[in-house]
Formats: sequence, structure tokens, C-alpha cells
Amino acid sequence: MDDVDVLIAGAGPIGLALAADLGRRGVNTLVVEKGPNEIGSAKMLEVSVRTMEFCRQLGIADKVRHWGFPDDWALDTAFVTSMTGYELGRVRIADLGSRSDSDFSPERGRPCPQTWFDPILQDFARTFPNVRIEHQCKLESFLQDDSGVSASIRLLKANRSETVRARYLVGCDGYASTVRDLLGIEVRGDKHIDWSMTIYLRLPKFSAVHDKKSAFRYVFVGSEGTWSFLSIVDGRDLWRLQLVGVDRERLQAADIEALIFRAVGRPVEYEIVDRTLWVRKRTVADRFRDGRVFLAGDSAHAHPPNGGLGMNTGIQDAFDLGWKLTGMLQGWGGPGLLDSYDCERRPAASRAVEVSLRNYRSLLSAEQRSHIETEGPAGDAARAAVGAALESENQKVWQAVGVHLGYIYHPSPIVIPDDSEKPIDDTIGYVPTTFPGARAPHVWVAENKSIQDLFGMSFVLLDFGAESTAPFEAAAEERKVPFTVHRIDNPAAASLYARKLVLVRPDGHVAWRGEATPKNAGAVIDTVRGAGLNAVARRA
Repeated sequence: MDDVDVLIAGAGPIGLALAADLGRRGVNTLVVEKGPNEIGSAKMLEVSVRTMEFCRQLGIADKVRHWGFPDDWALDTAFVTSMTGYELGRVRIADLGSRSDSDFSPERGRPCPQTWFDPILQDFARTFPNVRIEHQCKLESFLQDDSGVSASIRLLKANRSETVRARYLVGCDGYASTVRDLLGIEVRGDKHIDWSMTIYLRLPKFSAVHDKKSAFRYVFVGSEGTWSFLSIVDGRDLWRLQLVGVDRERLQAADIEALIFRAVGRPVEYEIVDRTLWVRKRTVADRFRDGRVFLAGDSAHAHPPNGGLGMNTGIQDAFDLGWKLTGMLQGWGGPGLLDSYDCERRPAASRAVEVSLRNYRSLLSAEQRSHIETEGPAGDAARAAVGAALESENQKVWQAVGVHLGYIYHPSPIVIPDDSEKPIDDTIGYVPTTFPGARAPHVWVAENKSIQDLFGMSFVLLDFGAESTAPFEAAAEERKVPFTVHRIDNPAAASLYARKLVLVRPDGHVAWRGEATPKNAGAVIDTVRGAGLNAVARRA
């Protein structure tokens, strides 16, 4: 194994996304994964709108859109007593063929289970000659010094160890992270919310045995409250049944046939594809960086898997870290650039973790109702009350654009605030803004071209009619910072962006905005590349 710029431990979606981003930036990258190159049952089912924006930036959005999920499959969440019992309520979400989030994004969130998503990322990452992905290679230990990291890698098939020298190491190796453990970084939060069991089922003739309209997930509610969820995986006949409980022994001894019978309400043909018992967690690591070593994804933050925020938050870690590592390796990044990773991503991850827990509690919000499956007025009243409450609680969960698009990196050492007031943090709704630190909002600037299509490989200065951008361009060139100016002649975009000049980072977040190029353009460039006076003083 040769020396590399970046060594990534873990070839899950976060490690693969980081490798893909580093690959397109020309960074020599090695990914090591202790498991074989096999994709098991999908832990993640949905790709968020923000992750789709990153896929669009990578050029793989079409593959994620068209992996095979039917466009006309309803994406609703339905609350039922059973598939042949009562429907209590429904949160309606338009299918993939009838709606886009064009007001907020050029993309939309969509089903793409990890079984299909990971190979798309891996295939793309492997197109770069500077990226290698090695399976059945386990990171055993590492030592870091001022210039890099020396890692011991165990080649499991060859039964021998090798040492790899890397400038940086990123732990994308999950909740039981070897990298985090070797660093001695603690995680805080709820390490055990409850036990759950996931059963993957083939139900080849499922639609013929029930009378419910199509949905992406069915939430089963009995007299004790919510007891299980059934979600479609492939849009055909593969389903995921999750049992919710706090008693490990009870779950381990569960009668699967009886549970399936209860969920459906009658006998049904099925095949068990996989079955796992796991602990629901809500944790965030004390820090995401230690010298030249970083944590991303589940190694840094673990979520209840409700609302699809675990992997999707980790993808944002990868795209925040990728351009910053590149800046250091190419020499234009300042001493504070990598410090900003923890400053920005740890609060963002903490926010997402809390929303995940809230989403889980919303699904479990059904009160105990002894008459919920009883015919007659008492049963009708119980069902109406439970259904109305579930719809009200969960409408926010599955329509929450703000949690994906609304996070603002403020304060951040590499973002320059202005005199305006920071918008209220809304994890449900979303109001586009160019407040420094916010995601630069989408607007169409040409047919099928979003302003977001301009971002990714450099800092981008959007010019909506300023007198001159030459001082910015000269300052960036002097410091060898990748920098592009786009002059935008579009009234809608100019109105939305609200300033004549808006400087956008490679990850699509606003770094600075103003009405004219300031006299200290060089100081602005120094700040956003992590070489501002505060960063230098902190390192001195």
C-alpha cells in the first residue's frame, strides 16, 4: 500500500461520498473497509433533498433518480390497526412522478436504499485513478505527528499487516468506531433509547391480501399504542418490518409469524430475507477532530433512524470536510480552515440528532386506547382521536424541508457575518436566505440550470451588478485560492440573493456578502480560507 494524502476508514456511504468528493478534486485517497465488498440489507432507505443536491454536483443524480423505484408509488405514511383493519390517518406526500421541490431546490428527496445508493457512490469514486477502495482491510492502529498519520492496516485475506502513511485520516467507521476509540473521544447523549428489531421480508403477493391504498410506510397502532412500522424497500416486493420495544429478550423470542399475521390481519405468503436486533441511540462525539484525524458520519453522531437524518447528515460532513482537506493539501488553506470542521459540523449534527429523536417520539405518540379495534361508537371515537393526533404530529416529520436545507453555519471562523439579524432556525419550514453561513438558495438561472450548478469546485463570487470584482480576483489569485466569478443577469436571482455580491464556498454555503467589493478584499479571502487574524492568533 502506497502513501496517500487522505486515508479513510470505512466504505459505507459517508466514506464513499468523501472519497468521491476528494477524487474529483484530485486528492490521492485510500479507503479501507474491514468487510467484504458486499451490500447487505439497507439501513437507510431515503436520500434527502440536500444529499440529492450533492449528487447533482457529483454528476450522479440521474443514477440515484433512476435506480428502479416506481415513480407512481405513493410516498405516504399511513397509520393503521392492520393491513386488513382500520386506517386511522395518513400523511400524504406526492409520488416521484407528480411533484418536485423546485421552489426550494433543483432536486427532491427520494427513496434510494443503501443497497443501491452505496454501489452508485462506489462506482463513481472508482472512476478516479487517484482513489483506491480496498475491502477486507482493517485499520488496527495509528500514530500521528506534525506532518501526518502512520496507520497499521491488517490485510485480512493475506493475514498480514502493512503501514500506510497519510497526511490525514478520516474515521467513517460507524458507531463502534475504531478511530474514535483509539483517539479516546467520548460520545454523549442516549446510548440506549430502546431495543428494536428489523425484519426484511419478501411479500410477493402483498397487494392482493389487503385493502389499503399504497404508501411508503405503514405504522401499526394497537391498544398499547404504536408497535411496528412496515416500509417498502424496492418498490416491488421487498419490505422492512421494524418492531419497537425496550425488552431485548422479548424481541429475541418474538414469534415472527404471529407478528406478521398481526400486521396483515390474515395469513400472507412471505420470505424472511434478513433479521437484525439493534439499539436505538442519540449521541454526539465530544469533538470531531484530533490533530490530523477527523470523525464523520455515525462515528461522530448516531441518530434514531426516523426521518432519514443519520446518513444524510453524515453526507454533509463529507462535503464540508472534502474541500477543506483539499485546501490544506493544495496549499491555499490557512491554519484555521480545518478547525472550522468541528465548529460547523458538531452543532449541525447535534441539531439533526435532536430532530431524529423528535421524529421517533412523533411516531410513538399514539395514546393507549382500549377500543381502537372495537366496532361501534366507542371504537370510532378512539380511532378518530388517535388518527387526528398522529396526522398532526407527523405531518411535520415527513414534510420538514428546514431540517435539510435551513442549517446556518453561524458563528463560524471562516464565515464573515454582516449587520443583519440571523434568521430563526426552523427545522420544519424553510425560508431561502443568503445570510452568511446559510446554504446558498436555489433559483433557476436558465432552462434546467440552477444557480447551485455553479458551485462545487471553487469559491464562487456571484456578481449581480457590482462595479468591480477585480480586487477579489487578484487577492484569490495571489493566494492560489480556486476562485470563479459568475455575473448573473437574472432579476429573480438578484432579488433572492439580496446583495450585489455574494461569495459562496465550494460546499455551497455563503461565506460573505456585500453591496460592493471592500477595500480589504484580501482580508475577506484570508478569512474564508482559514487564514484570518483570529485563526492565526489561535494557532500562535
